[in-house]
Amino acid sequence: MKLAEALFAPRAVALIGASGDAGKNTARPQRYLKKHGYAGKVFPVNPVRREVLGEKAWPRVSEVPQKVDQAYILIEDVEQALEDCGKAGVAVASIFSGGFADAGPEGVKRQARLLERARALGVRLLGPNSMGVIDVPSGMAVSVNAVLEMPELPAGSTSIVSQSGTMLGTLLSRGAARGLGFAKLISVGNEADVGVGELVELLAADAATRTILLFLETIRDAERLAAASRAAHAAGKPIVVYKLGRSALGEAAARSHTGALAGSDAALDAYFRDCGIVRVDMLETLLEIAPLVAGRSAPDLRRPGRVAVVTTTGGGAATVVDRLGMRGVELSAPIMDLTMAGTTATYAAALEKLMRSECDAVLAAVGSSAQFHPEVAVEPIVACAKSKPVVTFFTPQADRSLALAAASGIAAFRTPEACADALAAFFAWQAPRERPTGTSSSAPRRALISSASSAYRWRPGRSSRPPISVIRSPIPWR
Repeated sequence: MKLAEALFAPRAVALIGASGDAGKNTARPQRYLKKHGYAGKVFPVNPVRREVLGEKAWPRVSEVPQKVDQAYILIEDVEQALEDCGKAGVAVASIFSGGFADAGPEGVKRQARLLERARALGVRLLGPNSMGVIDVPSGMAVSVNAVLEMPELPAGSTSIVSQSGTMLGTLLSRGAARGLGFAKLISVGNEADVGVGELVELLAADAATRTILLFLETIRDAERLAAASRAAHAAGKPIVVYKLGRSALGEAAARSHTGALAGSDAALDAYFRDCGIVRVDMLETLLEIAPLVAGRSAPDLRRPGRVAVVTTTGGGAATVVDRLGMRGVELSAPIMDLTMAGTTATYAAALEKLMRSECDAVLAAVGSSAQFHPEVAVEPIVACAKSKPVVTFFTPQADRSLALAAASGIAAFRTPEACADALAAFFAWQAPRERPTGTSSSAPRRALISSASSAYRWRPGRSSRPPISVIRSPIPWR
């Protein structure tokens, strides 16, 4: 079975260590699969129970009477569970359990041994330290993430790969509140085997995915992610990344979470730019930018981006424009302030005029009408001919307007900071480079990748990916 099918569309799932106590984390995956309508078979595996939450339990996955495509390992004895998975012919094992590269040098060695055994058994690994996989349209929610207690999962065309399982829940819940939906969400954990780059390759080929979001603490396989970014670009699927570690404190936090190491931020900026990946500075932006980039290609501007602005709230628009100026973005013309004359017809006419003007994008700022008259506030923005990218900033708390904009594929922002961050990131977006820039004058780019331990240092031609590494430049581009 192909990895994509086993991960995202398994015909049968085994939950190794499923608990009969509904209040425990290890009982959640079984409840969530049922709650969200997964149509495949679910086999709880528990050696001391004959049934779990009303379903027949099996002492070992190797005793399940049907072929299992994906197993979720929830117990400490991961090694024994892996042996059983190999015996049962399980295609992929997602591992919730920690105690590997996230637990220091001895954990690194344990993880390396686990990977070596998994390869001998022919079982792919997601994790360890992974909160699992969610395919929203099918209700395939193999995860312990408590966000899945929500009554319905918001379906859409944005997929997320995250090195933090908790952040999947954060983005899913915040997106639902704005009317934003998702296709697939994957927590990679320590990336002993299946990593970010390989998952991006799968999502680039996934018909349900239009935009790919990455929440990263480090980059463990720079070469593969670079190649995957080109595949996504060729498929017309933008990639947006939020990367922890801008500061020394952020680097330390990332390093302590999954045993990851971080590298020079300037070099990472150059790496993302050369890969054609949009980098944002704010978590809110990562969530809200998807409609801005979906279906679009990189503008590849060789000058500052230019924005045209129409608003019914002069102060509200100014909060965005001020931050745009800090990011080097320019106004293509004075702000068109309709505060005192703003009717729907006037606003629509102004938008159409700006769409025909010499600008790279249009910002539509809306005041209190976004909260109290959402249809009227959003209608002209939805109806305008979008010959150029258009974003909107609603100054009040305007959940219905946010949802209406999302339903129409318009990037809508709750804060001026996120709106400005998104526009600046969009204008900085470039298509992937064919080859890296010469490194002789770029010390930060040369600096970047070391491994956690020389015993696991990766070298070209070595068959296994390092359990922990960060970027080394220059990158062997494909």
